[in-house]
Amino acid sequence: MLNNSHLEKWDYGSTGFRLNYALNANKSFNKSTSDISSLYGNFDLNANYGEWVFNTKVSALSNEGIESPDLTLSKAIKSVHGDFIIGKSITQSAIISDFSFYGASLRSNASMQPWLNRGYAPVINGVLNSNALVTIKQGEYILYSKNLPAGPYSITDLAPVSNGDLTVNVEENNGNKSSTTYPVTTLPTLLRTGDFNYNFATGIRSNSINNDGIFGLASLDYGFNFGTANIATIIHPKYQSIGSGLSIPINNLGAISASINMALSHYDQSIDGDQTGVSATLKYAKDFGENTNLQLLSYRYTGKGYTDFSDFNAKNIVDINENKSSRYEIQLNQNLGSSYLNMSGWRQDYRNGGNDIGVNLSLSGTVKGVSIGFNNSYSKTRDKNYEYNSSLNVNIPFNLFEKNQVLNSSVNYNSNSGTSFNNGTSLIMNDNLSTTANLNVAKNQNTASIYTSVKFNNVQTNFSVSQSNNSTTIATSASGTVAGTKKTGLVFSNEQQNTIAIAHIKDMKGIRFNNSSKTNDNGNTIIPLSSYQKNNIAIDTNNIPEDIELLNTNYSITPTNKAIIVRDYNYIKVSRYLLRILSKNGEPIPMGTEITTDKDLTVGVVANNGVVLISLFGKNNNLKLKINKDVFNIDLKNINPGIEKVKNIKLK
Repeated sequence: MLNNSHLEKWDYGSTGFRLNYALNANKSFNKSTSDISSLYGNFDLNANYGEWVFNTKVSALSNEGIESPDLTLSKAIKSVHGDFIIGKSITQSAIISDFSFYGASLRSNASMQPWLNRGYAPVINGVLNSNALVTIKQGEYILYSKNLPAGPYSITDLAPVSNGDLTVNVEENNGNKSSTTYPVTTLPTLLRTGDFNYNFATGIRSNSINNDGIFGLASLDYGFNFGTANIATIIHPKYQSIGSGLSIPINNLGAISASINMALSHYDQSIDGDQTGVSATLKYAKDFGENTNLQLLSYRYTGKGYTDFSDFNAKNIVDINENKSSRYEIQLNQNLGSSYLNMSGWRQDYRNGGNDIGVNLSLSGTVKGVSIGFNNSYSKTRDKNYEYNSSLNVNIPFNLFEKNQVLNSSVNYNSNSGTSFNNGTSLIMNDNLSTTANLNVAKNQNTASIYTSVKFNNVQTNFSVSQSNNSTTIATSASGTVAGTKKTGLVFSNEQQNTIAIAHIKDMKGIRFNNSSKTNDNGNTIIPLSSYQKNNIAIDTNNIPEDIELLNTNYSITPTNKAIIVRDYNYIKVSRYLLRILSKNGEPIPMGTEITTDKDLTVGVVANNGVVLISLFGKNNNLKLKINKDVFNIDLKNINPGIEKVKNIKLK
């Protein structure tokens, strides 16, 4: 069953483009080694024409090259509640590992359904001893890279991710480096009775060797009364697989899902012939009352001879003794009064013995306004390499410049680099300017740093400087959005958004819509919208000049994803006069007397004490009023419009 958005007419928007960008640069001046520089850029571009959207995402790191996971031409199709996509994209299936491919697909879009499923991404938390570059990868694609100030951090704005481990790399300006793995496994969403998700795709894998053939993929998830059933298959000249799954709500016991995949792999050269294998997954989720949430408990078994299509290479049979055999994961959240406990762990077993292990534990809370956090992580590889991190941080709020500010202190231990102490303060000067100063003391190195963030109407910028025993590091970054249409020209914003409206009020600068940035010299500003949902775009009338009469103040819009909506807010010039009209003998004229034009159009009615507000459209200096049978003329020729002060007029 669809939500109310199916009753609304979708707006595909105007022809134009939208570019989200994030840029940063680092330069380290070292005393004992050569200087180090790095540049990073992330770009998300869509160009719209009619009901079609061309979209590409590109990330580039100076020492790692350029990556682009998406290069697509797509159209939202209301009748099938899905998107038709051509180009380079990533498959989506609940029970088959996702992979990148070149081709075409038709797949359902969850945001068109009554429940929103915009994609899953975990929250990444940690503590930095100094200003640092934090980079998050999934596979070889960089999801996030940004310079962050010293102290505790929480990354909540990751793009939606697919199944697979996230690697968080931290390069601190004091020289310390660390890498943490976050396992990501999404529990398939239970569908209501009659609801369904589908994905049909065909093309060539982007990592295939010598274009080893065209594949076909089909998957379907359907909601029955008892739960949700999944089925998926891949057909390829040298690889075939089929899988099925079932997700069932079990009343007060939570929800459980199970799936099994069988794959047949054909290799060009193999003394063992074709390889057949089975993979099975079991997942469980449960809320234990209001305070405890078992987010995920999962187990995956990988049988001998099984290979995911994403890893399949017909020219190189996988060494079955090195295959991963089983994997366990658990995530648990617990509320402890005013505190919050989060625990997660995973273990990967290998067929020839050995395993990888990772554990994360965090405890946070607030005591009389003071925030306290305790974080621990431990990881060990089957090669017996291990790393342990532990930190205790305290944030103390105070008031300065009529703003809430924060003092932070922390002690951190790393099994490789030892213990360090960190102290800093974050100051918010105003809504557009903030700065963080920090001092870190470690066994072999001390670091002082300052980080400043400045938000302009068109761009968000950051600048930082760090000084340690052996080096000085300077970093800067900029991010925002630029959009353009034939009607509006180029428009800039300091925020990044996917679906947007450009509000246009001709030649009127400094006006806001829905708390947006102020309009530019041409009267344009960018407003973020929610796709496939009803959006109301209302003008803020606080800064409208008194000589302006708005002809429209609000629009209701249901945009498609990545649409660029342009809306005009029209107005006319009005001359307003605040007058006190007195009779020949100096007495206020009677309340209720109408002021009219020479064509008997009423333009004002006298209130108490002879005061009247008159609004005139265009030039009309000759007005009149009638008292009993006497008609009097009012000449405004020598009176300037304005309502700041009452002006007296005496009838003749």
